[in-house]
Amino acid sequence: MMVKMITVWYKYDDKGNEAKLNHIEDGWVNGEYPSPINPSFTNQEAWKKSDWERKYAYLDEQNKVLSVPPTYWIK
Repeated sequence: MMVKMITVWYKYDDKGNEAKLNHIEDGWVNGEYPSPINPSFTNQEAWKKSDWERKYAYLDEQNKVLSVPPTYWIK
């Protein structure tokens, strides 16, 4: 089974109380906020001003998000 590393982004509401799932990004991103897909997307440039939480995860071949990679024992 092939899996790929992803970053799962959660954005806090305006009151800063609750983080809700926003989107996933390919790879493990170290930044404090998501990277814009394209600099011309000005609404994504505004992400710098928002509060974000990121979690690292894996995406399997069926597009299921896994918190840990699958492990297989080989005899």
